Amino acid sequence: MRVLSILPPDRVDRIINRPSGGHLGSLSSGYHRLVMLQRTSRHLLHCSAAGILAIAIASAIGGCGADPQPAAASNEDFTGSGLESASSVIDDRWASVVLDASQRAEVRDILRGAVSGETVPLGTAVFGIRFEDVPRAILTAAPTVEMAVMRQAFIPAIASVTFRDAFGQEAVASIDLGRMTALSTVRYLVPGDDVARPRSRMLDAINGLLWSDGNFFAGSTAHRLASARAEVEGVEALRILKEAVEEAGGTLLSSAFEPEKYEIDLLMLDDEPARLEVRREPDPRVLSWTAHAGTFSSPEKASDLGSAFEKALREWGRTPMPAETRDVATEKN
Repeated sequence: MRVLSILPPDRVDRIINRPSGGHLGSLSSGYHRLVMLQRTSRHLLHCSAAGILAIAIASAIGGCGADPQPAAASNEDFTGSGLESASSVIDDRWASVVLDASQRAEVRDILRGAVSGETVPLGTAVFGIRFEDVPRAILTAAPTVEMAVMRQAFIPAIASVTFRDAFGQEAVASIDLGRMTALSTVRYLVPGDDVARPRSRMLDAINGLLWSDGNFFAGSTAHRLASARAEVEGVEALRILKEAVEEAGGTLLSSAFEPEKYEIDLLMLDDEPARLEVRREPDPRVLSWTAHAGTFSSPEKASDLGSAFEKALREWGRTPMPAETRDVATEKN
């Protein structure tokens, strides 16, 4: 083959067409065998490729025609024999089932049957945004201004009064309006052992009035579990505190109501801190916020954070939520 590869084409033709015999005849017959071998190899290669293609097509057709394994049973692993062995091995914690229309209707009927009392209707935010959407909105807004939420803290509303007790000592009594309960505290401006008895007397007066008001503090109203408002819970809490001061023989000096709020700490890309404080306000104003950015104030970044937060609030406000969670409007500081 090396000899043929270096000969010109016309020379190769003369060698091949000469009668066989001697050295050249052997070379010609060897070349013919080489040509036949090459042809046979190409034929075998063509047949092998065709066979592989036919097998692949048949496998694909067979696979498409097979019934898929049920979704709920796809992860079941049976080993051993007998009911005892099977029940100890089957693990369907991750099983899933795709329900058809009739099965979905059956599930809905079961859920409705488990409900006692009236259901709460869903609705969008009446004033465009909701105070209850603050935690969700900041998680939506922060990435758009390249910030990360590091901490969210909910601060309950606080109603407080400053008073002078029967012995002439000044103190502050307050009620923290938590989402699930209310907590009363009495703090004397000048602490000491001599204030223990009047402090206990004041606490007893507050708690007696506090827990006798079941319509408000026992959590029987739906909105009570969602929030505390100055015009509803705040007025009631201040009334209780004022009555407690009179019952304990004290004199009222001043009163105040601090609305519930969120304090949200963020981190910017340059490792500088940012903070967003959101306060509930009376309807229809209903919420306000203050944004801070940077160790040394960066008004532009603070404004971007506030704008992104307001946009996210309005987007969440278009999402239907239980109507009992009252809606709020906004006013930027």
